[in-house]
Amino acid sequence: MKERKSTDQLEVGEKLAPLEFVVTKEFNQQYLDALDDHHSRYMDEIDGQPPVVHPGLLVNYSNRTRSPSYYLEPGVASVHAKEKVVFLHPARVGKRLTITWKVVEKYEKRGRVYSITDVLIRDEDDCDIFKRKLTSIFMKR
Repeated sequence: MKERKSTDQLEVGEKLAPLEFVVTKEFNQQYLDALDDHHSRYMDEIDGQPPVVHPGLLVNYSNRTRSPSYYLEPGVASVHAKEKVVFLHPARVGKRLTITWKVVEKYEKRGRVYSITDVLIRDEDDCDIFKRKLTSIFMKR
């Protein structure tokens, strides 16, 4: 039986479990209400295409903590150091989205270990929606 690995212990090339979900019209609407952002592109069809998923929802759902396999041992904290986000294509309401996380680099700087994770959101049509590069420091008490 394979032992579960704490997220801070993942090495270069290792992945967190992917997350699949569908942003329904109601889910998108709740997010829009929370942000008080009711632009028509997020609520109405455009040229026969479903509304666009709010980009803030994609950023929120692409955090590593959304992965079903994410966990840290007691006393370990993750500190967000930096990120780069690139939106490639609009995500559409009603499409199944898959988010993947892969550790691509680890290095030490000033006595701290940094971990860089590539994040990708792809829709059910194999269209890349969003890329994100997360840099984090994991600290122990």
